[in-house]
Amino acid sequence: MENGLSERTPQIIAAEINSIKDQTGKMLLYSAIEIGRRLTEAKSVVNHGEWLKWLEDSVSYSKSTAENLMRLSEEYGSKLPADYQDSANSQTFGNLGYSQAVILLGIPEDERAKFMAENDVENMSARELQQAVKERDQALGKSADLQKTVDTQSGAITEITAERDSLKEKAAGFQEALKINQSTIKSLQQQVTTARTTDASEEKVAALEKDLKAARALVTANKVAFQLESMSKGFEVLLTELSKLAAADPETHEKYKHAVNELVRKVTEKL
Repeated sequence: MENGLSERTPQIIAAEINSIKDQTGKMLLYSAIEIGRRLTEAKSVVNHGEWLKWLEDSVSYSKSTAENLMRLSEEYGSKLPADYQDSANSQTFGNLGYSQAVILLGIPEDERAKFMAENDVENMSARELQQAVKERDQALGKSADLQKTVDTQSGAITEITAERDSLKEKAAGFQEALKINQSTIKSLQQQVTTARTTDASEEKVAALEKDLKAARALVTANKVAFQLESMSKGFEVLLTELSKLAAADPETHEKYKHAVNELVRKVTEKL
């Protein structure tokens, strides 16, 4: 028919839709797709502003039902073409009912087949299928929350590891400096001993003893500086973890908060 497209009026399309409805007591997905295709076609040819009236008068569909059917056609149409009986997807989607297919729209397209393979969707009631989809969403939500927690903890572990490595590097540098300072102290001690046994002047002995005292003080100061920096970094980590514990376990947080305050008090008393 050369002018077939121009002859497809809203009345003809409505007749086809009603014919499909009459042929199936239970609207299977294939029928829903065929109706959805025709509804999409009708919407493009019905006069502007008359769509809802046409739906009600011609095919007895509400706006929401029509939109569902058109979406089913869009989502599943490529999976169940006109020769759907010979299609590989017919075993997966072909026996779905209208309500089941609509509920499955809540699952991403690339995950529907897997969901159907893991659940007896075809024999589920609409309520059972809705519950299964809800449980799936809840499980995915928990999985996402768990992954977020893992990512957060991984970030914290990475940060702590970096701090540890930095302290290791500084500790290695400190040990090297300590060796040099100890070598200097040993040399000065020898010089002081030699000066005393060779009748060196009191001024020279005093100057050497002053240098020796300064070298020993430098070693002690370096030790204090290193330990102070290590404690400061550790204290920062401690406070961060305590703040997290406050929200997760207030009772345990109070226990460790008291212990930290007690430690600070004892340290302050000894300074």
